[in-house]
Amino acid sequence: MIVRSAPAVAALALVLGGCATSTATPPSATSTSTSTSTSTSTSRQDREHQVQVLKADCMKGKGFRYVPFVYPDTPPSEEDRRLQSGDYEADKAYRAKYGFGISSILVYRDELPGSVTPPENPNHAIRNDLSDTQQKAYAKASDTCEAQSIKKVTGMDVTSAHDHGLKVNVLISRRMRSEVDGDPQLVRLASAMADCMVAKGHRMTSAKPLDVAKWGGAMIGRELHELARKDDESIPAYDPDNDSGYLPKLSPAEARRFLDREIRLALDDLECGKDFYRVYRPKAEKIAAEVGERYGL
Repeated sequence: MIVRSAPAVAALALVLGGCATSTATPPSATSTSTSTSTSTSTSRQDREHQVQVLKADCMKGKGFRYVPFVYPDTPPSEEDRRLQSGDYEADKAYRAKYGFGISSILVYRDELPGSVTPPENPNHAIRNDLSDTQQKAYAKASDTCEAQSIKKVTGMDVTSAHDHGLKVNVLISRRMRSEVDGDPQLVRLASAMADCMVAKGHRMTSAKPLDVAKWGGAMIGRELHELARKDDESIPAYDPDNDSGYLPKLSPAEARRFLDREIRLALDDLECGKDFYRVYRPKAEKIAAEVGERYGL
């Protein structure tokens, strides 16, 4: 049976194209910008701490205890940096095992590169000690207080932390559409990549750089999302602007078959796009880092 999961197809992974370089942390700057990456991470965590403090005050006013809590950030590994820079050999090794890094979540789960077991959020225990009725009120207050706190810190109108993440992803996608699709070198390289993929028997609906970078991961993500929706009508339609979705519950054999197909697709994508990704990935990572620095948590 397919059951609803948390949104698991990370929008940044698909917008950046190629593969998901980390399942634990947002993309950082390129491998040549380590100091910038550290600064961006610190600024983002500072903002998140501000949000948490404001949320705790708001929750107290609504009669609930809340402990300000920020998950620790994990710096990118050397493998992450190589992937983010468009390194062909690193990308090939990753894709040979994880594909685009989407259905592999169902096969390997915590074994994905960059995955870490985060510390327990103390607020989970606080919520779980409440009655069912109190938990519903707590959840409503939590979303309201988080939205208000995010508005104060980032200036963004959101309904929840999840909504904030989706809106940041839309901002990244819009900037990528403008700067990536307007880059003459990437336009030329994307056209060559699309021609190569068609020659391999794949159906390409666009040769624009961002579409070419996203198409494989977005296709897999959409298919998994639609499987999840078949068993849970409350799941919203797949949103191509966010490239985020839900993962279904599959048997180990089903997940493995899905991943094997994804791996074949991802390797074809890389072979046709090795010149494209070498230019595209650093540019995409830089855009994501800059938008995250301004609006992210």
